Amino acid sequence: MTIESVTVGVCSLLNQLGSWFNYINWSATGTMISGLSTLVVAVLTVFLVRENRLLRKAGNSPRIVAHFEVHPDGNGGLNLALSNVGTGPALDVSFSFEYDDEDFKNYNIIVDYAQERPPMTMIAQGDKVSFLFAVGFQLFKPKDESISKQLRPFKVKVSWRASNCKQQISEIYSLDVSAYAGLPGMMAKPPLLKIADELCALNKKLASRAGAPLLDATTTEQGRRSVVKGASEDCE
Repeated sequence: MTIESVTVGVCSLLNQLGSWFNYINWSATGTMISGLSTLVVAVLTVFLVRENRLLRKAGNSPRIVAHFEVHPDGNGGLNLALSNVGTGPALDVSFSFEYDDEDFKNYNIIVDYAQERPPMTMIAQGDKVSFLFAVGFQLFKPKDESISKQLRPFKVKVSWRASNCKQQISEIYSLDVSAYAGLPGMMAKPPLLKIADELCALNKKLASRAGAPLLDATTTEQGRRSVVKGASEDCE
């Protein structure tokens, strides 16, 4: 193949391309490209709006969980807690018990489980409301063993709503005290409380104190402090 033949071939190809470009309607092509660009922008906008909506929803999705927790003072107290483990504040939080009345009356339960309460205004993200449910060992000491030998599992229904939603969300949690049966160290106090107790022991007025430790059971309706006996540290 000579240089002259290659040159002729290239010139022929350029002529054909020039003829093809002459047939192109550049006005229509520009309109089509502009339309495609608009469509692409619209699709991207829809995806961005959707993602932003999902992010806002994920950032405002509170969830209230009902669960037991050991009383921070130790001494065998068992609290019932409502914890917000979701994202965002939970508003209008309410709870109620679903229980066997005969079984509950068979134990020394401190909280008034039959009382109807208005909803709480808010439980912030990561916060909780915790209150004394009973002294743990008493839930395994029935008044009448023919009814039950330990408190049977019961349910707590919790309702709340997100700040940007009027619809209530409800969950039902099953709580079982048998999960705490036989666990050692349940009555142990946190280190700071142990130190406080040791400092109090230096006071001669407390040297003769005997009996089981006391747990605060005061309600908002009472005009004076109310306490209940916890588990004795030397009990088996």
